[in-house]
Amino acid sequence: MKTPGVDDSVLSSWERVVEDMEATAAEYREDGWEVVELHPGDVTPLPPDHDRFGLDVLVGGDEYETVSTMVTDEGAAFDEFEVFRAVQGGHVFLVVAVEDRAREQVVLVPAYYGIKDAEDTIEGVLERETFPVHVRPLTIEDVVTVEPSDPSLLLPPTE
Repeated sequence: MKTPGVDDSVLSSWERVVEDMEATAAEYREDGWEVVELHPGDVTPLPPDHDRFGLDVLVGGDEYETVSTMVTDEGAAFDEFEVFRAVQGGHVFLVVAVEDRAREQVVLVPAYYGIKDAEDTIEGVLERETFPVHVRPLTIEDVVTVEPSDPSLLLPPTE
C-alpha cells in the first residue's frame, strides 16, 4: 500500500521496527515480564521552543490508559531504558524499552523521525542533555513522559 508523502523505504523500515518490537516483546514475555506494546499513530519531534520539547508519540486511548495506569501506579519505577536504534534513508528508527525491573514490567515504544525534520529538536537535545519521550492520546492535556538517562541513544549516531 502506498502512503502519500511517505517513501517506500521508510514504510519498509517501519515495518521492520514493528517486527523487532514484537520479537523483543516475546523475549521479555519468555522471561516472565509484563509487556505493553505501543502502536503509534504519529510520532513528532518537538523543538525546544515547544511547550513539550522532545519526541511526541500519539497512541490510541486504550494503550495510553494502560501505560498511564502502569507508570503512575504507587511504587512504579520505570527508570531503566534499552534502546534499539537504526538509521536509514535520513531517518532514525527506534524501539525504546522503558523498564521497571523490580516489577518486571516494560513498555515498548516504537518510533521514527526524519533527521532533517528534527534538526531543532536534535540541537535542543545536545544543549539540554535530555530527550523526553511523551506518550499521549488524542487529547493534548494527558501525557506520560519518560526520559532516558542517556539521551544520545535516541539521536543519530555520530561518525
